[in-house]
Amino acid sequence: MVAKKLLTLVFAMSLLSQTGLSWGENYDFRYTTWGMTQNDVIVAEEKMDPVERSENIITFKTQTLNRNVLLHYLFVQDKLVGAIYKLDDNYINSGNFIKAYNEFKQKVTEKYGPPSKESTNWLNATYKNNRKKWGLALSLGHIEYVTNWKTQNTTIECSLREQNYNLICLLEYWSVEHSHLLKEAEKEVKIDYF
Repeated sequence: MVAKKLLTLVFAMSLLSQTGLSWGENYDFRYTTWGMTQNDVIVAEEKMDPVERSENIITFKTQTLNRNVLLHYLFVQDKLVGAIYKLDDNYINSGNFIKAYNEFKQKVTEKYGPPSKESTNWLNATYKNNRKKWGLALSLGHIEYVTNWKTQNTTIECSLREQNYNLICLLEYWSVEHSHLLKEAEKEVKIDYF
């Protein structure tokens, strides 16, 4: 009888804690919602000070999953349209970038479910059949990794590639509702977020 009451109590507490996890999570990304102004975002990120700020971007230095990242909030017409975590760690071994990418991908999958699309794109197949050389292939620009998710409000992309002799690992979040602003801005003037 005591075991049955204990089991009932544990079940009830698990329901309450599950509700607590989703209740109050009215954010699209971290502590923000799409369409916020730059000032709203700075207030929402009250524990950090921007390291850079311009008309279209606010950048913070922070950590996620015990990795150093640059956090870029992206704006068009002073409306938040996207946010990007850019890995800010330097590794000698390219395999560490692949490990970071896989950790980011796993964490997003845990939160949002299976990806809608995942691809490993071989731009040069020299090392394709030698898995031990995939880190080298990445550093040479022979391979790139891309994984996508979509929620009601947000498209998410995790990517890893070589660009101008640097390895770039990004976790991007984009507003579905405000995507037209980004397209309009790209037509008018090229916005360079990096």
